[in-house]
Amino acid sequence: MAERIVIIGGGMVGLAFAITCQYALPHADILVLEARPLPTGTPDPLDTRASALNLASQSILSALGVWRSLEVSAGVISQIHVSHQAHFGSAMIEGSDLGVPDLGYVVENHIIGRGLKERADAVGVTIKAPCEVEYLSTSDAQPAIYLATGEILYADLVIVADGNQSSLRHQLGIDVEWRRTGQHAVVANVSFAGSQQGIAFERFTPSGPMALLPLASSVPSEQRFNVVWSLTEGRARDLMTLDDEAFLVDLQRHFGWRLGRALRVGRRNTWPLDRVRVREQSRSGFLVAGNAAHGIHPVAGQGLNLSLRDAASLGATLKVASAGGRNLGDIATARDYEHKVLPDQGRIIDATDLLSTLFEPRGMAFDLPRDVALTSLDLIRPLRRHIAERGTGLDTLTNPAWEALFSAPVLSAV
Repeated sequence: MAERIVIIGGGMVGLAFAITCQYALPHADILVLEARPLPTGTPDPLDTRASALNLASQSILSALGVWRSLEVSAGVISQIHVSHQAHFGSAMIEGSDLGVPDLGYVVENHIIGRGLKERADAVGVTIKAPCEVEYLSTSDAQPAIYLATGEILYADLVIVADGNQSSLRHQLGIDVEWRRTGQHAVVANVSFAGSQQGIAFERFTPSGPMALLPLASSVPSEQRFNVVWSLTEGRARDLMTLDDEAFLVDLQRHFGWRLGRALRVGRRNTWPLDRVRVREQSRSGFLVAGNAAHGIHPVAGQGLNLSLRDAASLGATLKVASAGGRNLGDIATARDYEHKVLPDQGRIIDATDLLSTLFEPRGMAFDLPRDVALTSLDLIRPLRRHIAERGTGLDTLTNPAWEALFSAPVLSAV
């Protein structure tokens, strides 16, 4: 009988896990359950969210056969400009620091979602949406999923990828470290005059870090950027109430004029930047993944990248377990997976937490050494290379588990 894996959550992370599991286990039955109808149509170019994909993610998606459908719509990051508002320190990180043409890419989420859905269909993943899960049972002979329709599904392994507010995670008795930071993200697409140069900006402001990520532009005379601005709850609330013109004035005041005048802004979104980190990632027959396992600060754009690496590591783990005749839901299999991913997760969570607070105003005694360090980053190439390797994920591409899963195409894709 074919092994069965059920993924709860049909977003980008859930679909990525599904495709990777199908890739690792071609004869397995992979099923994705999504509570909401899958979106259709194409949103306005200024009214959509986007994600940064580093080189490791691009390589994983290439190995899975997804990247070719995303590449044509990807904004290219060839340089990253890091600055501190009203301070002298700044730095420019370039692909030449690593000997690669580009440092990463930015793709709108609806395009990523569509590409993942098309690939999931092509490799034989079954998707049910809308399909509401009411209850998970750990007491049955196999992991059991009770649907709102009354149907009961059984699987060898259930992957819970339904977001940081996951009620199913709570049902499994998995404890969560939940830290309320008081910060909120305000996200919008903004257009500026001129042609896209492929520069991403990380701007540290007194109210919080601001990222401008270059998007592919369909209008030659305009360059689009996905803006992710971390703010106090009160400041975020105030920005959401401004009309478009006033919002652009405030944005310009904090970002500056490196891109000229901001012309237009699309629909704004906001959400709290609470930190979520599970104390355990598994129960017998169950795993939690994506934001259900780790919700991190958006500074440096590492959230989806981390989840894609998790998916690759799980695929490698399940391939070995299945070949050895081990049940996919065995706790030993889960421990093997955790052994692969926990160091990477901890490193990224700690680094993004540090970056999110590093440039908060602390007075001259702290600000001056920090600004000198930022200037040193621009002057010392080995230091820039080290930081760029971490940010692009190149330091993860020698993962032997991935080589076993992908027959090493991830190493030749960059």
